[in-house]
Amino acid sequence: MSRGWTAEDVTELKEHIGTYTLATIAKNMDRSVTALEVKMKRLGISSTKLQTGFITTGELARILHVDRRTVKCWIKNHQLSHIKKVTRSIRTFYFIDPVAFWEWAEQNKDKVQFSNIAPHALPPEPGWVGKERMKEHTYKLTKKRSYQTWTTKEDEQLLEMRKKGMTYKDIGQILNRSSVSVARRYERIRTDD
Repeated sequence: MSRGWTAEDVTELKEHIGTYTLATIAKNMDRSVTALEVKMKRLGISSTKLQTGFITTGELARILHVDRRTVKCWIKNHQLSHIKKVTRSIRTFYFIDPVAFWEWAEQNKDKVQFSNIAPHALPPEPGWVGKERMKEHTYKLTKKRSYQTWTTKEDEQLLEMRKKGMTYKDIGQILNRSSVSVARRYERIRTDD
């Protein structure tokens, strides 16, 4: 016969999700991992993200249309506030509070291409973001992105666009890279073949 759950047990479970692995929580509560998973599902707290209200670096990267490594660079080198959490298994994720992101973005407008972000894709969106988005559209402003490693997909796109006769400048605009970076990369991958 299974042991019942008290209000204190539920509170303890909720407090520790995301901070410790389920195996650790189960051991501390003297329950099985399966029992925790079943209870979490019944309580509707099976997702750490939904419980915290924060988003992962990958989710933020998709919303901003940047590489995940860019967001990690902002965390590591530019003080983007985050919380390190452990999900059900042993995987660690970095979670970002949307409000904290917008506060950071206001102080780091040179790093974020606001025109790439769909309106209200990351609520609560402050009023100043719409003004930045409009300014970038009106003046066709493109923020320089810091160096990013070329991906295999970008290499394939570069080779295909060069086959079509596109200029380095045009390719650079599509890939959000400088024409010099595109030319150097093209020469490097062309000679590797």
